[in-house]
Amino acid sequence: MSHPKTVIERSLFSLTWPIFIDTLFVFLINVVDAWFLSRISDEAAAAVGAVLPIAAMCFTFFIALNTAGCAVASHRLGAKDVAGLDKTYGALMWLCAIAGSLVAIALLGFSATFASAMGLEGQAANYGTTYLHTLGFGVLLLALRFAASAVLQSQGKTQWNMIATGAMTIVNVIFNTLLAEGKMGFPALGVQGVAIATCLAWATNLAVSIWAIRWRAHIAVSYVISLSELKQWLRPILKIAIPSALEPLAWHVSQLIIIAMVVSLGDIALAARVYAFNIVFLVLLFSSALTAGVQLKVTHLYGAKDFSAMHRELHRGIYIGLILVTVLVGILYLLASALLGLFTTNPEIIALGTTVIGLALICETGRLLNFLVGFSIKTTGNPQFIAVFGISTMWLMSVPLTWLLGIHLGYGLVGIWIAMGIDEVFRGTVALYYWNRRQRLHYQAVKTGTRSPIKAAQTVPPLQAA
Repeated sequence: MSHPKTVIERSLFSLTWPIFIDTLFVFLINVVDAWFLSRISDEAAAAVGAVLPIAAMCFTFFIALNTAGCAVASHRLGAKDVAGLDKTYGALMWLCAIAGSLVAIALLGFSATFASAMGLEGQAANYGTTYLHTLGFGVLLLALRFAASAVLQSQGKTQWNMIATGAMTIVNVIFNTLLAEGKMGFPALGVQGVAIATCLAWATNLAVSIWAIRWRAHIAVSYVISLSELKQWLRPILKIAIPSALEPLAWHVSQLIIIAMVVSLGDIALAARVYAFNIVFLVLLFSSALTAGVQLKVTHLYGAKDFSAMHRELHRGIYIGLILVTVLVGILYLLASALLGLFTTNPEIIALGTTVIGLALICETGRLLNFLVGFSIKTTGNPQFIAVFGISTMWLMSVPLTWLLGIHLGYGLVGIWIAMGIDEVFRGTVALYYWNRRQRLHYQAVKTGTRSPIKAAQTVPPLQAA
């Protein structure tokens, strides 16, 4: 009787393609939302685009917990140390529930403050406030969805995440049609309808994921854990999650400042940024999917202490990723006018958006390196380096350079995009240099028989089953 292949034995393609389809569905949700918002007005689309970084900043905590939980479980599975794995999953669920509740309180209580902080006024501020406040009612479901996704992904069951997100996309399209535009007797709720559709889509994703964990993949999850046990099982997750959250959190804060700069450039620049970003987001999600697949291989190989194979898998992922990112950006640039025409008929927005999409080649190649190498460094024992280095470059280089090129020298949105691209390429290149240097230390430690200088043992201490 043949046994299912382990994550280490499976090809990168078999792990990554379901994740890519999964992230493609997420991309489609963003496009669908942007399209329905653009049918309300360019002002509605621009206003929601302006406050989305606020929501994304809050969701950073969920992503960090997802990364950490998946990494801890993958280390154990790679090392064939599965004792207490169900409690690791249960602790992750509780941690995401707590984080989701805190974010919900923030969005419900301070949505108007957030919209005002982004420089929105009048009807635009009303749109932004309504969107964030409505999301607050469903954000707990999103947090739990990230936990369930980590459980399935750590086991290599990436196809179930793809199915769950596919169902989420269908529900989102249906309820956007019914609630945003008032079809089939439903009230036309506009921006609020778009946000409600998003919340219902999150609920669908969570329901399908829990069903897959329990009845299809048959993965044990201990939801009932004592407080003392919970602290024990949370510790290895938090040791990765906290530093992992700091860098993207700082990135989102810097994005808030950059968005405020874009807002100061006027409605045309803001709308062009929102529409172009939604189109380029396809490339970003490809990078994210490839990163998730490579991360699974890297963390399992790290747990198995096969450092040479781990190094090869990462570099293979980089080569494949750089080629495909270049091709994808090229295709999007050639189709830019037609794609932007789906959102607006304003020729100024289309012209500016086309230029920005062309400049995405700089941004997205650097971002790919950041994703692949940065996440590998985080999940194999040194998230502190990525956090400290990333935060330093964002505030000492990215934000000042954005102001210099975009505002002071008057290059506008084009200057802002160039500055962000320079920052991404610099951070990605330094991260790759750090990884290669770090691998040499790994090989020396293994060759001499000394303890590895990468202290992942401190990140994921052996735990005993209760």
